[in-house]
Amino acid sequence: MLILWVIEVYLMKFGLSLFNKKRINLIIQDHVIRYIDMKQPEQLDVKSSGERYLPEGLIQDGVITDRETLLNILEECVEDWGIKGREVQFLIPDSKLVIRKHQVPNNLNNEEIKGYLYMELGSTIHLPFEDPVFEYVLLETNEENKEILLFAASEQMVSEYSSLLSQAKLKPVVADVSCLSLYRLIFMNRLVSVEDHALCLQFEIPAIQLSIFHHHKPYFFNHLKLETDFKSWNFNQYNSGVQHIRWEGDPGYVHGLIEDKLVEIDRIINYYKFTINHGRQGITKVILSGELPELHYIQERMQQKLDIPVLILNLSDTQLPQQFDVVLGLGLKEVQLC
Repeated sequence: MLILWVIEVYLMKFGLSLFNKKRINLIIQDHVIRYIDMKQPEQLDVKSSGERYLPEGLIQDGVITDRETLLNILEECVEDWGIKGREVQFLIPDSKLVIRKHQVPNNLNNEEIKGYLYMELGSTIHLPFEDPVFEYVLLETNEENKEILLFAASEQMVSEYSSLLSQAKLKPVVADVSCLSLYRLIFMNRLVSVEDHALCLQFEIPAIQLSIFHHHKPYFFNHLKLETDFKSWNFNQYNSGVQHIRWEGDPGYVHGLIEDKLVEIDRIINYYKFTINHGRQGITKVILSGELPELHYIQERMQQKLDIPVLILNLSDTQLPQQFDVVLGLGLKEVQLC
């Protein structure tokens, strides 16, 4: 099946003016499946939603290791949620995504750039997989080079998730990436301006997704794994089908793990300022999101370290908890945001 991988970096170009009511938004992560069916995305009007946490080990770092069990669970979700036969937008696993800047000769036209990139694989472009599918966005042009932003993922990985969705009686039509989905929601809530160098941190149970946006373009992306005991997380389900997450292990362990990751994040902040921007400009704002219950603790600790605003993405227009932020952003893919 042909998958349309639409990489829409410029927020001004996100989506269409007409909303496809047949399309749902679904994410499959190492530990959870979530979906949203939106009635009026521009108003964050959610028709229905659902989530189901997965047994440990079905997916490891984005790689499906027990396809049969995962398919059975996904088929149950499709049946329970009443979404059989629907078109679906889904996310590429963050752990298998590469976003980086690259320079190409100035004399190449837009049609020639992709062919040039394929020829450079293994020489000037090194990727952690052998079968890349990629897109690019032109950033800047000077007398000698064009600077592009390269998005790359494993074609086998995209096809595997697409095939899984098809077998579960869904119709995968668009694959997206989580950092763009989240940024749509941040942008829609007017938490960033075009001048900001915004650090977006998405704290999930298995990992932290880190992205830096400037001029509404992602200039940096990283995936930081979180090593926690999955069995120490408690998921209490409400009547709505949405679950409340609580850590039942040693509180000191989670705080210690967070402190270690904040050190890594601080290094990335310095790298962005002094290596990427040569000391001229650093991060101007931090936005936190995700399902980790410790977001307020993280906000407090980062505020102590940084002399810039540290905000939590908190949506008053929807009753959904914060673990649905990325799925909501995925649902904004077809919305004219400005």
